[in-house]
Amino acid sequence: MILVFTFSDEREANKFEYLYKKYKNLLYFKAWEILHDEMAAEDAVSETMIRVYKNMEKIGDPDSPQSVSFLVTIAKNVSLTLAKKKSAAPLLLPENEDEDADEPADTFDLEEEVLAAITEENLCVVIGRLDEEARNIFVMKYAYDLSHKEIAELLGMTENNVTVRLHRTRKRLAEMVSAEGLNAG
Repeated sequence: MILVFTFSDEREANKFEYLYKKYKNLLYFKAWEILHDEMAAEDAVSETMIRVYKNMEKIGDPDSPQSVSFLVTIAKNVSLTLAKKKSAAPLLLPENEDEDADEPADTFDLEEEVLAAITEENLCVVIGRLDEEARNIFVMKYAYDLSHKEIAELLGMTENNVTVRLHRTRKRLAEMVSAEGLNAG
């Protein structure tokens, strides 16, 4: 099947091409994490880009964290739908709590314990209260399992800046959880 996309102007076509070229590998990686199949992951990226085309008006700056999050969310949803259609066993997004070897480890054991005790539902509520930048960095790291280097590249900041902001966000989350007593499930 051959698809032909028509755009209202050349700028929109260039934006779509830029999104594809810049994020196709990230989208493929996220799809593969869910599907564990190369062909299915490629199909998921193709379907993702079709949905992106249909929702181009929702994408402002293609380099913004919101745009990256939007693309990855579409890829994740498409991949989960494909996995469900194939009657695969329920697949969960990877839960890798180990820090990359080349990244400094967080030393706040209290934070680890507080965040480990919180229920997923309560964590979503608390994360929603973070400022947008902190939320984006936290979600990219822990929901999408991106390295500090990948996050830095996507957000146009230094790797050290990502590490510092992530550290501050984890500390802030632990304080919010403790203050609101959300540890109990």
